[in-house]
Amino acid sequence: MLHKVKVTGIDKKLYPELQEAYCMDPKSGACPCYNVGDTFIFERAAGKDDFWHMGLSALVKAEGNPDEVAGGPKMPFRSEAWDAISRYIYTGLQGG
Repeated sequence: MLHKVKVTGIDKKLYPELQEAYCMDPKSGACPCYNVGDTFIFERAAGKDDFWHMGLSALVKAEGNPDEVAGGPKMPFRSEAWDAISRYIYTGLQGG
């Protein structure tokens, strides 16, 4: 049986006090790689394996320029975001 996993960005937060305390650029702002409403479909079928490519080209709907959104055709998911959600995507792709 083949399974698909859909991921949609529902919120985007910025904590300026933590950014100022810990980031190299304390005024860098919110992450430009993801937007509320971005939608991704992960599949593992017929030679397509979005999981092992860290979501590269899993983007199906972008609120911004798809070439500048992680998961689009030019940029895989960012490592911290991928670490946070990859185990759930893998479980869903296995039918869990």
